[in-house]
Amino acid sequence: MSKPITIGIQSQEGQKRVQVVPTAKTEELYKNVQKGFELSSVQFSLFKRQNKTDLVENSRTKTVKAAGLNHGDRLFMVPKSQNLFQSSNSSSQQETISKVPSVVIEDDIDVELAKQDGSIPKSKDKVNCQHGANSQCVHCIPYDPFDEEYLREQKIKFMSFHSYIRKLSGGLSKGKFAPLKNISCKVEISSRCEHPPYPQGICSKCQPSAITLNRQPWRHVDSIMFENPQIVDRFLQFWRESGNQRGGWLYGRYELHPEVPLGMKAVVCAIYEPPQETSKDTLKLLPDPKEEVVEEITANLGLRRVGWIFTDLIPLSDGKVKCSRGGETHFLSAQEIITAAHYQNTFPNKCKQTDEGMFGSKFTTVCVTGNKENEVHMEGYQVSNQCMALVKDEILVPTKDAPELGYVIESTDEKYVPDVFFMEMDKYKNEIKKVGRPLPVEYLLIDVPVSSPLQPLATFAILEGDRKHFAVGNRLLESSLQDFNSFAQYMSQFRSAEFLTAVSDLHVLVFMATLDIMPLRDFLGPLYEAIRTANVEAAREWSYLDHWSQMQALIQATTMN
Repeated sequence: MSKPITIGIQSQEGQKRVQVVPTAKTEELYKNVQKGFELSSVQFSLFKRQNKTDLVENSRTKTVKAAGLNHGDRLFMVPKSQNLFQSSNSSSQQETISKVPSVVIEDDIDVELAKQDGSIPKSKDKVNCQHGANSQCVHCIPYDPFDEEYLREQKIKFMSFHSYIRKLSGGLSKGKFAPLKNISCKVEISSRCEHPPYPQGICSKCQPSAITLNRQPWRHVDSIMFENPQIVDRFLQFWRESGNQRGGWLYGRYELHPEVPLGMKAVVCAIYEPPQETSKDTLKLLPDPKEEVVEEITANLGLRRVGWIFTDLIPLSDGKVKCSRGGETHFLSAQEIITAAHYQNTFPNKCKQTDEGMFGSKFTTVCVTGNKENEVHMEGYQVSNQCMALVKDEILVPTKDAPELGYVIESTDEKYVPDVFFMEMDKYKNEIKKVGRPLPVEYLLIDVPVSSPLQPLATFAILEGDRKHFAVGNRLLESSLQDFNSFAQYMSQFRSAEFLTAVSDLHVLVFMATLDIMPLRDFLGPLYEAIRTANVEAAREWSYLDHWSQMQALIQATTMN
């Protein structure tokens, strides 16, 4: 019997070697290739040349030797069907399912920014520009939106996400060699792996790469703007009355931010406070039975969840608050950063440039704390994509007694953990690489400025004079009890002509939609549209309908008693 020869097979999934006896028919060669690549069929052709010439036929009569094949030769596989490499094992099926959907619908703000040119005009240099008004030279050519010199001059700390995309897609390669790619810290076994699952085996094809933490040079959201100071003031009222910390969801929209090239800002219109357990130094958000209703109301008003807010306020004797955060201590603790990363993973950013159809997140974090002047101050943050990956794959945990440090867990038999490094300066001013056990969490943090406009905006009504706001839900305070009596007292402050002002409040709308005594949820659609467009007449017409007329009668009966 003749000795088997080895032939290399090059495919789109990589290269493998198969053995075949020279006297065997080429049909057996095809079957060996099918077995080696774990293919479901032999719907492929083998060529001697990469340009698809010199076909080796799948024949029952022609031998391998007759086809001119020798030991060490290489053949090129060309599939005849697109689903040839779909593996029968569950891990490969899961890998296929996780690919990008056929259509990724990006947010309107991203579509709008993608259409913009982004270049920043530069004034003509009176000395160096020796050309006409309709010409340009190297001294007056517009800045790119990612130009480091321009960003430094304007004191812009981070470039915008769309500027980052322009930077990657610039040049002759058009981003071919620097695509957007989500980080994975998991072992991902594919059809190319020829070993049992981890921990029995691992190879370079399925092993996640080591991660070196870098400060992210861009951010998805360049500013957080509260429409008016009353939004935060109303939120802080709980802390003023109880002394306990408080958390809430930020609802608003994303708009263009002209101060940053191709930038966007999160405009906060309201804060919704879900059920929570709080004390003077702890905060735990609980499952919210009204979450679906809140999301429905805000979506109908053209709003969405853009972030979360929490307090860390310690009162001092002179009416001020303690400054407990900063460069000397920490800006956000490891636990807070992990929580922020969890929320960013929960609300990912839709993106066409990645295989999964998402990249990063626009979700923001706002911490209300004391500044160096011991005044109440807001700080905005996002966490990096690297942090999101570490938290998503559950390999980053907080330390017990150092809030400024996180810890990357070690590999076990159940879970492989890649090495995570960060750079640090030693006492000789040399930059050294260290393993993230423990890990300074400042490497994972991106600060986002928080502001309010000089001229207050109002998606929801701003009450003036002696009028009081409706009680905020889920507050265990006597002053914030939500029941029909408090609702009736609130509505009695307004004349019928002021109905739009009365109902332009997220907490009022949530109460109306979830009221047991008279369910209004199914009838609120036209009212949402009236509030969204600030249409006084449309709101007044809705108030004349039967369901609100009955409610009005109950309100009058309640306030008369």
